[in-house]
Amino acid sequence: MIETALPAGMTASRIHEYIRDAPYPATREDLVAYARKVGASGDLVRALERLPERRYASPDAVTETIGMLV
Repeated sequence: MIETALPAGMTASRIHEYIRDAPYPATREDLVAYARKVGASGDLVRALERLPERRYASPDAVTETIGMLV
């Protein structure tokens, strides 16, 4: 697994709480819409909005990418 540095106040388990049931594979827009729908924090929504546009296969793929953007 790739070591990542998540934004302050975000943990992989916290991110997974909000996006684990999203319909994967999911695009950035899918993830942002899903996070808003389930009431994710503004910080998490902003982090998802910064993701590169591609399809993400799992919550782990999303978390790793967020960590690499920091």
